Amino acid sequence: MDVLDHMLANPYVQCPQLIEVNNVIKNLSVINFYRGAKKAKKSLFELEKKYRKWIQDIVNLDDFEHFYFVSGVTDAINQWIATEKRSWQFIAGDYEYANLISSNGKKVNHFNKTDVVYISNPACATGNFIELNNIDNPLILDCAYIGTTCKKRITLPKNTEQIFFSFSKGWSLVGQRMGVIFTKYPHRSLNLMKKVEAWNYTGVEIAHAIIDNFEIDTIPKIYRKLQHIICEKYDLQASDCFFIGTSEDDKFSIRRRTGRTARLDLSFAINTLGEKNVS
Repeated sequence: MDVLDHMLANPYVQCPQLIEVNNVIKNLSVINFYRGAKKAKKSLFELEKKYRKWIQDIVNLDDFEHFYFVSGVTDAINQWIATEKRSWQFIAGDYEYANLISSNGKKVNHFNKTDVVYISNPACATGNFIELNNIDNPLILDCAYIGTTCKKRITLPKNTEQIFFSFSKGWSLVGQRMGVIFTKYPHRSLNLMKKVEAWNYTGVEIAHAIIDNFEIDTIPKIYRKLQHIICEKYDLQASDCFFIGTSEDDKFSIRRRTGRTARLDLSFAINTLGEKNVS
């Protein structure tokens, strides 16, 4: 399959395989702390401090007192939906998973003023940063694409309740199932799990290794030039996310998620072509 065929055929986007990350994690060992010995809790507390500092140029988390380690943003959504009793809404084109497992979700073209809002930023539909200033509703914010972009400040609406982050997208660790959640209030389910040290200890150690070896925008800086070369070759617009291109061309209509904008996966091109072959 050539690059263009892949873009047309693949509805999903994913981070390309990253030798930079593989070289960091390849010698890490499986961790199996004795529960109750406080080693797992100490490591998680240290990770929280690191993460807050690591992300501070993009988002200020001072108002979010509570921190949890989860099995990717998918698990963050599972835990939110399992404990969410209010009606909620999301914009057509945004990430669909929460709506697939919920009976309270509504796909809308414009947010109403009352229901909880679930939204991704950078946006799932394009990989681009969006402004959230006009949202006054209670807000669940999915920041899974942070780590795939250069630094850009996100201003949080005052009623933001939870923020999800992932190690899958920016570091090609989807199979490790690693994510974190920051909340303003104790999480109804995860707070109980945290008290008994029930999380992925090895995942926490991998997260330490990522933060210790990379800045939050290291990977997109490495691959930004290649992304632009690929987008120029195929007449695409480069997304804020380094492995996404967008287009309004009708030949990509099958990949449209919002309006006329198609979201196109560049991971195959990054891994199979390389800069010398697309220049």
